[in-house]
Amino acid sequence: MKKVRNRFDRFYQTFILCFKLRNKGISLDLKPFFSDFEVLMCVSVHKCRQFYFHMDFVSELWHLSDFTLDLNYKKSSASYYIFLFFLSSANIILQENESGRAGLKSDLTITCCACDESISFQTSANITKRGKSFDVNKRAVYHSLESGTGYEGLASFCGIMNMPCMSTSAYQKQVDSILEVVEDYTKEELTQAGQRLRKIVLDENPDLDKDDTLDVAVSFDGTWAKRGFTSLTGVVFAISVDSGEVLDYTVLSKACQKCSLKQSQCEGDDERFQEWRREHLASGECDINFNGSSPAMEAEGASILWRRSIELHNMRYKWMVSDGDSKAFNTVENVYDECKVIKLDCVGHVQKRMGKHLLNLKARTKGKLEDGKPIGGHGTLTETKIKKLQKYYGLAIRQNTIKKSNPTDREVDVSIYTMKKNIIAILNHSVKTQDPAKQHRFCPLGETSWCKWQQDVTTGTKTYKDDDCLPEVFLELLRPTFMTLIDTKLLERCIRGTTQNPNECINGTVWVRCPKHKHHGAKVVRYAAASAICHFHKGAECRNEIMDKLSIPGGSHTTHSFRLKNNKRLRKANAQATAMEKKRRQGLQLVQTRREEALLEIDGPSYDPGGF
Repeated sequence: MKKVRNRFDRFYQTFILCFKLRNKGISLDLKPFFSDFEVLMCVSVHKCRQFYFHMDFVSELWHLSDFTLDLNYKKSSASYYIFLFFLSSANIILQENESGRAGLKSDLTITCCACDESISFQTSANITKRGKSFDVNKRAVYHSLESGTGYEGLASFCGIMNMPCMSTSAYQKQVDSILEVVEDYTKEELTQAGQRLRKIVLDENPDLDKDDTLDVAVSFDGTWAKRGFTSLTGVVFAISVDSGEVLDYTVLSKACQKCSLKQSQCEGDDERFQEWRREHLASGECDINFNGSSPAMEAEGASILWRRSIELHNMRYKWMVSDGDSKAFNTVENVYDECKVIKLDCVGHVQKRMGKHLLNLKARTKGKLEDGKPIGGHGTLTETKIKKLQKYYGLAIRQNTIKKSNPTDREVDVSIYTMKKNIIAILNHSVKTQDPAKQHRFCPLGETSWCKWQQDVTTGTKTYKDDDCLPEVFLELLRPTFMTLIDTKLLERCIRGTTQNPNECINGTVWVRCPKHKHHGAKVVRYAAASAICHFHKGAECRNEIMDKLSIPGGSHTTHSFRLKNNKRLRKANAQATAMEKKRRQGLQLVQTRREEALLEIDGPSYDPGGF
């Protein structure tokens, strides 16, 4: 303890020296050498000896306005016991004024028993000019919203840390203020995304004027807060195909927590409830903005976004990439009087149709084929073979798409013809025949062909093996399925090679912030959707800008943490996008499928709902 007391004496002498140097225009930074705790103790102990320090100078050197002290947390550290030693040796009492407690913020007072001098300080600063909103409370609520833990998660954390937690009403007030700021920030981001897209389209089409209403392609999809199509809340996004950024979104809700609470308080008095609800609706606080069925939310959301596209961005969403599992396209097809919306299909969803058709064919075909063998089993239409044919079908489409926003009719016709030829080549290539030349006549020619037989013909080698081919009887069996999936209208909708992958990505980002296995009100879902857009555009570093707008600016550790998170995400994405990694994942998937098929064959039927 003697060494510690000497350290405080040295600190005090150093402080006096700094104060004298400051009066001469020389400033020193002692922050790296002495802790906030030592500064506070030196000021407290020496004040009773009539050394009246300039507290603004102390704050200037050590930023005491940012200093927080949590005794329950500090009990495990040596500093806490040193602190108690000086409190006892200097006859100083540390007390908390419980009346000044506000959530996670505490009001502490240090009193000297010898001279009755006291110093009061708060563990967190007030960040509003009117009212009370403390820094630590807003940071805690912002984290609970970003992490998806909500109030229950915050209360659980405070309980484990032996800390007081804010009330639910105080928490909801913080949610309201944070939601307002984040939604305003998101609106600015959507406006900027529209401007960036306009620049892309105008650069590709110099004949257009900057004030013209532009026609753009967007991918559209909806997502719900609960599985099973009984959700009370849903979100829809419209994402640009050309820029990959969100252009617009909306949240649809069939429930309002305030309405539910008031209805229970009215105890069946409908007249009283309806009178209150009219005032509630007039105030604009009701969260209910949709009264249809949950599956209909997607179509209603599409109608909202398409009707305000010209007002918001001076653009028409002329091309709509959708999965075809709702009436969204039928709802917006004629929303523009002078322009008809054109539907584009997601290549990923179209590719899955091959697998679905083949599985249905396998389920419908009973008994044995003409060669006396069943349709399934080793060397026939196994699940592994179905996945391969599905993959080849998707590649035949993707390798012949057109990236131009406005292709000519000639370019479209050539692209569709090539798609059809490659898809038919897949059928013939996969079925073994007695004449290899006939079997591979549709396969690409040359040394660079994906067909090993054509490579051997060009190079004179013998690397091709037909062990993986289906028996000849499958040629006519699979032909109707392939002919259905080379329909011209279907392939025309795939001509841009667009997918809904961005929509699936942002949908997942939303439900990270409000997990589907928990109930969340409309406000939390609104926050999650707005925050997801910010992260989708700018990554984790957008939190710095949002925190500045919330008056809870981050520090060096905040910036470092967000930068590390972004770098980790980018490294992972870049690694997954390489051809080698894609090939590794595909190979691993095939190995797992084959292993599972072998195990099922060994074990036999072991699970069937209601089958045992």
